Amino acid sequence: MTTFWQHRNGKLYAVKHDTFGHIVGVAGPLDWDDLHDTDDPEYHSELVLWAEGEIERRAMQRMRATHIC
Repeated sequence: MTTFWQHRNGKLYAVKHDTFGHIVGVAGPLDWDDLHDTDDPEYHSELVLWAEGEIERRAMQRMRATHIC
């Protein structure tokens, strides 16, 4: 499962989770204009500890999906 998270500096990251909710990879920062074209971003395991720390410090917020017609 992949979720999108916005850092307080405005940058967007894709976070890949396993079935237990543990973070297994992070891609980003991603370009806001190319989100619809992001088929499979390159996930990096070395960013996992950083992302977990930022989420714990509430420096990143999960983005909710919205439907745009």
